[in-house]
Amino acid sequence: MLEQDLLERLLPVRRLRSQPRVVKRKMSNYHLKRPEHRAWPQPTRTGPQAVLITRPQPASP
Repeated sequence: MLEQDLLERLLPVRRLRSQPRVVKRKMSNYHLKRPEHRAWPQPTRTGPQAVLITRPQPASP
């Protein structure tokens, strides 16, 4: 039942991307953007490839 609910609410396909949590502003609660953030590595797998949902195992008596 959970699996059916999840499949009914699928989000549209998105491009692979990864962004560091930094900002260009001087005064912020986030870290300052630096040169090492320019070539940030991008994900190699899609969301469904990266996440595996398994069924719970039955409890042993």
